[in-house]
Amino acid sequence: MNCRTEIICLLLAVVWAAVNLSAASLVELPVGSVIACEGSYGDHIQGMATDGEAIYWSFASTLVKTDLNGKVLKSVPVPYHCGDPCWADGALYVPYGGGSWNREIGDAESRNFIRVYNAELELTGEHHVPEVVYGAGCIEFRSGKFYVGGGLPDGKGENYIYEYDAKFRFVKRHVIPVSSHLGVQTIKYAAGSFWLGCYGKPNFCIRTDEQFRIRERYDYATTVGVIPLGGTADRVKLLVAWHIFDPQAKGNRARAVVLEVTDGVFRKK
Repeated sequence: MNCRTEIICLLLAVVWAAVNLSAASLVELPVGSVIACEGSYGDHIQGMATDGEAIYWSFASTLVKTDLNGKVLKSVPVPYHCGDPCWADGALYVPYGGGSWNREIGDAESRNFIRVYNAELELTGEHHVPEVVYGAGCIEFRSGKFYVGGGLPDGKGENYIYEYDAKFRFVKRHVIPVSSHLGVQTIKYAAGSFWLGCYGKPNFCIRTDEQFRIRERYDYATTVGVIPLGGTADRVKLLVAWHIFDPQAKGNRARAVVLEVTDGVFRKK
């Protein structure tokens, strides 16, 4: 192998490593990197989670497992409407809201559950969460507790996060004094804060402390999926999902971009 060939091989190796950086670690991805979920689906993306080795994408009626480059490893149909999941203690926890979305249900029976799946997307159990009366739509795990958000009738003027212990025994309801359209869509914990994605005009993100006191509001949509990638309190990296409708396939796609949040702004470079 001559010197020129060695240089070309070295350059190709560097390019290959850069292209496949996500295959090694999400947290090492540079700001601006994009991961596209392979395939198209009947409903739009609701949220995502990772176990460090794969990404789990929730499309409301389909759960999709991909590698860290977005290549599909497995997909399964699930009951509508499944929301923003979290990964905790070796399992995928997926909120399911049935029959009571964004409306008062009176004395009707709650049909809100947290469904539990293993890494192969096999259902292993479920937990009833009747306190989440307007539809379970998102979940996060932090320090031995689960935090569930979801739907909400318009006009409430406040939002709710429901706290449970590790066995899904209800602890308390947190009230967040901010108005949104149809409740809290996504919830994740990163850099000492909870990050809540909400619909509105425009869609927005709320950053709170661990008692759900508002720290900051961003006019940026984190409403269809977030994965924390580390950082510090004043410089946070997040993998944020985008929804894309494919008119040719007449289906819904998703991709996610690595953003850095600093000085009150979501930045992609």
